Amino acid sequence: MSDLGNLWEAGTPKEVVPGVWAWENCMQVPEGIIDSMNEEVDEWKREIQEEGKKDGQYQTAVASGYTGPIRFAPEDDFKKKVNHQYLMQIQKNTMNKVAQYIDMYPDLEEEIGWFESYQYISYKPPKHMKYHSDNHAVRNPETGFMYVTPYLRRITCLTYLNDDFRGGALDFRYWKEYGPYKPPAGTTVIMPSGFLWSHATTPLLNGRKVAFLVAINSGTNYDAWIQTPDRENAAGREFL
Repeated sequence: MSDLGNLWEAGTPKEVVPGVWAWENCMQVPEGIIDSMNEEVDEWKREIQEEGKKDGQYQTAVASGYTGPIRFAPEDDFKKKVNHQYLMQIQKNTMNKVAQYIDMYPDLEEEIGWFESYQYISYKPPKHMKYHSDNHAVRNPETGFMYVTPYLRRITCLTYLNDDFRGGALDFRYWKEYGPYKPPAGTTVIMPSGFLWSHATTPLLNGRKVAFLVAINSGTNYDAWIQTPDRENAAGREFL
C-alpha cells in the first residue's frame, strides 16, 4: 500500500430516499487499509482510557451508556503515512460527489460555506445510532452554551468502507416506505442534514462497521473562531 494511486471514480448516483443519493462502489478499499486504520483507533482508545480523558472528542470512546460509534479525528490523529494517503483519496472522492450533488440541487451552492473536520467512525456490536438529525446540537460543557456548528450543517457526506457485517443499515424515520438501506462497501452517501432526514442505524449484530463522515455547512466556523479568534483559523476549511 506504499503508493495508493487513484482509488475513486465518478460513479452513477442512486436515489435512496428523496434528497439522499448513493454512489455505490465508487471508492476502492485496498486490502489491509481498514485493519491499518482500526489499529490506530484502537490504540488511541486504549491511550485515552489509560489517561482517564472523558470530555470533548473522547466521549465517544469512554462515555457510559453511549450507543453510537467511536468518532476518531483522522486529520489530526492518524500517524501512519498510508492512512493519511487514504484519507486524501476519501477527501478527493467526497469533493467529486459534492460537486455532482450540487449539479442536482444548484441552490445548495449558495448555502454552503465550509466543511467540518473529517471523522472516522467505527462501530462494534451492539452499537447503533438512534434517530437524530445531523444539525441538532449539544452543550459545550466548558461554557454551558450550545455548540453553534451543528445548527449550520446543510449536507452530510459518508463513505462506507465495508459491508461484511449483519445489521448496521441506514433507516430514515420519515421515509419508511423505502425501507432500510445498507450501503455496499466503497459507497458514498450524501444526505441533507435537517430534521426531515432524521435517521438511525439498525443494531449491528456482528463484525465491525467503519466509515468516513464529513458535514458541509453554511456561514462561518464560529466554534473555531471562539477557540482561536483569527481569520486564518476560521477560514481554513472554507468551501471554494
